[in-house]
Amino acid sequence: MSEKIRKFFSLLKKADKNKKAQFYLLLLFSLFFFATRLPRLNNDVINPDGVNWHQRSEQFVVGLKYFQLEKTYQHYHPGVTLMWVTGIPIEIFKQVTGIRVYDVSNFLSFHLVAKLSVVLFQFALSILIIFSLSKLTGFLKSISVVSLFTFEPFFLGNSRLYHLDVLVTLFIFLGLIYSYVNLKEPNFKNSVVAGFFLSMSFLTKSVAVGLLLFVVFYTGFYLIINKQGKKAFSTTIYLLLSFLFFTFLFFPALWKGLVYYISLIFKEAERVGIRKGHGQVILGEYTRDAGVLFYPLVLLVKVSPLVLIGALMGVYSYFRSFLSSKKFVEKMKNKLSNFGLYLSIFYLGYFLFMMYPTKKIDRYMIVIFPYIAYLAYMGYSGISNYLKNKNKNKYFSYVLTILVVVFWIVPFVKIYPYFFTYSSPLLINSVNANNFLAQKPFGVGTVELKETILERYWDKDDRHPSLGFYDTKPMKAIYPNSRVFDVRVYGTKNYDILVLGVNEEIPGKVKDSLSYYFEEDYTVWINGLEYWRIYLRKDLVGN
Repeated sequence: MSEKIRKFFSLLKKADKNKKAQFYLLLLFSLFFFATRLPRLNNDVINPDGVNWHQRSEQFVVGLKYFQLEKTYQHYHPGVTLMWVTGIPIEIFKQVTGIRVYDVSNFLSFHLVAKLSVVLFQFALSILIIFSLSKLTGFLKSISVVSLFTFEPFFLGNSRLYHLDVLVTLFIFLGLIYSYVNLKEPNFKNSVVAGFFLSMSFLTKSVAVGLLLFVVFYTGFYLIINKQGKKAFSTTIYLLLSFLFFTFLFFPALWKGLVYYISLIFKEAERVGIRKGHGQVILGEYTRDAGVLFYPLVLLVKVSPLVLIGALMGVYSYFRSFLSSKKFVEKMKNKLSNFGLYLSIFYLGYFLFMMYPTKKIDRYMIVIFPYIAYLAYMGYSGISNYLKNKNKNKYFSYVLTILVVVFWIVPFVKIYPYFFTYSSPLLINSVNANNFLAQKPFGVGTVELKETILERYWDKDDRHPSLGFYDTKPMKAIYPNSRVFDVRVYGTKNYDILVLGVNEEIPGKVKDSLSYYFEEDYTVWINGLEYWRIYLRKDLVGN
């Protein structure tokens, strides 16, 4: 048996030239992809933004059906690709089942349709990335890089959300791949394909307009210094025109008001993303502008040691060759056509730019995971080649397997299905990680929370107990609306049970109430954290 296994893995190493090996690798990738994404997909997380996207996707389809095209603009992100991907399957689900309106009894069914649509689309994009990247790097390197970010626990957790971040990550990576192909072989066809993915990136999240600017300027600069001025002009024009064409084609609101909606996207992005800020707790202190240390902390806490260690080694081995050269400028000119440097300039630019807006969220670093995975592959590949030259490569595969088991498989089992709450073992445990970078509730375990409340506190001869939350959207999706209250708005007499998510404090108005106080009664634990604390209302009168 061991001999057969050895031969099987020996075959996989020949994947660059062996179609049978490629088939087996794709089969393994597909099996692991769906095994880590499909189980409990409908009831692991009901993120508040996902509840919003249900409503937005529904209105998007209404706009298409009744030619009310202004309704296809729903948000400044703008999330158009997500609404195409999920809005149509949900509409088909409505037509097939006869269910027309969301309510607490059917929300999870709609949620499953939406999330399943996103997962299947992500799978299709991932396979496309594998084949597209393989033309530049070889099949084995391509599928290794894609696997390194696809099965990263935090990336995996985000891929199970009804949200935009993984979708824009995949589109951006495809945009970089095809724009690099166009850089090396500039022509009309390659420009159109690249322009398509640049457009899809922007139609997912408006921040991806930075990818368009990067590609246009880099392509023009590269062709000009290589004395292809006419080609630089025509290629950049093709890129811009194809970007505009596909953006206009897939975003029907622009048919009604091109200038109005484009300007609205960027005005709202500037207002919400740059000026408004976002609450975070870092090193135990609350802030609405997390500063320049936030994203380095995110990478420390949310990237597994398996990939982080490999990426650091990749940085060292990849840049050592020309950073130490006396002919640095000359080498840089030659390296401009290098795919690794092409990726490096974009992703470093993205990382630095994201430090500027006051709205900082850990999910925004998902975009650079493909690059970190690329560096990690370079790092481990470099070590493997070094040991092979020294005839000491015998145990490298065993060490790598141990790292995968310790830093991937063990966390998978430990925190299943709440991969979104992942924190690096480098910080010992989730409690220590939470002290560095506070975990957001984000609707994780909302279904489990509801079941716990009904099991412990619901008298079946009485109505549902009334609940107080900071963020009511996730629970309102699956619990009677009239029984869920925002604790920042309503007083203590409105709800019987106060529910606080991880890192949420009892509101001041609750503490200062002269009629009632709330006593902690039960905790729903997730990934070693007191994720949902349940408090029961007690009468102060007479005490």
